Amino acid sequence: MNGLLVVDKPAGVTSFDVVRELKKGIKGVKIGHLGTLDPLATGVLPILLGEGTKLAPFLEGGTKIYEATVHLGVTTDTQDKEGERLREVKLDGYDLSPQRIESAVHKFRGSIRQLPPMYSALKQKGKPLYKLARKGVDVNRRPREVEIYELRIMGIDLPYLHLHIECSKGTYIRTLANDIGEELGCGAHLAQLRRTKSGPFSLQDALSLEEIKTLMKKRELEKRILPLSRALDFLPAIGVGKDFALRIRQGQAIALEDLACELKQDEAVVRVLLEGEGGLVAVGRVKRGERGFILRPLRVFHDGIFTKPPLCGKNRFPKNTEGSGRKVNGFGRREEEGGHRAIQVAR
Repeated sequence: MNGLLVVDKPAGVTSFDVVRELKKGIKGVKIGHLGTLDPLATGVLPILLGEGTKLAPFLEGGTKIYEATVHLGVTTDTQDKEGERLREVKLDGYDLSPQRIESAVHKFRGSIRQLPPMYSALKQKGKPLYKLARKGVDVNRRPREVEIYELRIMGIDLPYLHLHIECSKGTYIRTLANDIGEELGCGAHLAQLRRTKSGPFSLQDALSLEEIKTLMKKRELEKRILPLSRALDFLPAIGVGKDFALRIRQGQAIALEDLACELKQDEAVVRVLLEGEGGLVAVGRVKRGERGFILRPLRVFHDGIFTKPPLCGKNRFPKNTEGSGRKVNGFGRREEEGGHRAIQVAR
């Protein structure tokens, strides 16, 4: 069970709660998630299964899209509706005309700096900030630069402001709501948040927890799991045969001219697929060398032809040996007895 499952996270549970719930029905499979959502938030939460957990470095930096409701006139210690109220004002004392609100919102488009909230999972000397905040401890935080690609007003229904937000990884929508309130002078906090897209995944791909539980009971969940190659379809693809796939799986670099590949772009990150079957072999980087372009694997996957277990179990060797005191393991590599570094064996 290698791939991705896109969950439409409900409100009131953490991202880890979703993982914990899935582990009850999916046994013996490593499970992780991308892009933590606060308990208040709902929407797209990509879940990584099995070999899919190796995809995290290539998916974490994708654009996020949100629909947010900001409550003007009230600030809280957590910058959202779940915190304690710090300040509340009457809005009739402030200019909250559509023109004034648009002027304030405009200042948060493009590259901006945010001060991470104390109620966040960021760590200070190994301790999450939210644990320190609960003890009343406030620590110095460094502002972080994030990118707001699009920030559009969807509606104004005072005291509520409805926003469409497209942003980079690491953007705190709670902080954005708080800062817009500060710009308007009346203060604000985040009342509702729904993530509609995370990287290449949208609500169209998502299943509710109830739908997932039903599919588990019917033993049909695997049909709805997105394959590894689908998760990376935003990357250029290079097809290889089984011989090259095995070499790449072993960490070898391959000349692109041997693959009859037309891609000639230095530093390009690509997905390597098994020809005819489509299984993901590796994510690699194309580099220009002295003898032309080469493909170096960054991360390899036990997908497609690699889903079968090795010929020998963990910490066991087959009976045949090569050379004095050396034994051949199930991956075609020769190992010194006593744990010395493995040496490649020609097949």
